[in-house]
Amino acid sequence: MDVDFLIDRLERYIVEECPRFLGNRMVNEDEVRGQLSQLRQAVPEQIEQARRIVQERDAVVEVARQEADMIIAKARKEGQRMASSHQFVVDAQRQAKMIVQEARQMSDRLKTDADDYVFNSLSLLQAELTRQLRVAENGLHRLEADREAGLSDGQD
Repeated sequence: MDVDFLIDRLERYIVEECPRFLGNRMVNEDEVRGQLSQLRQAVPEQIEQARRIVQERDAVVEVARQEADMIIAKARKEGQRMASSHQFVVDAQRQAKMIVQEARQMSDRLKTDADDYVFNSLSLLQAELTRQLRVAENGLHRLEADREAGLSDGQD
């Protein structure tokens, strides 16, 4: 379940559905705990999403490595073919080096792009999880304050 949805639902419950009594909200503790439990279950789903992103990055890097290996093998094969003819040896070596260099550059670009994608995705996920944790903590603090205020009102 979407963490944002769960937080919005909890906030809506507290703000819109809980009656006020002497300036404080009266909440059903079981309802709040149930919604917090669902929120705790949803966070691992977000973590699983981050794990899938890392796996996708690894897959992209692996494909880039395989492509680079194929290009290098092709360059070597082409180099050997051209080396068989004496007049093409110099050109073949130069072309093979260029192909290898291009393959390495392409592999580096793909790896950098994949790393950037994963870093950005994980950074966004971290920020969202931090925000959601703050919302949940604020809700708990508010509930505790309301509970303490209710207890002190009852003692007066």
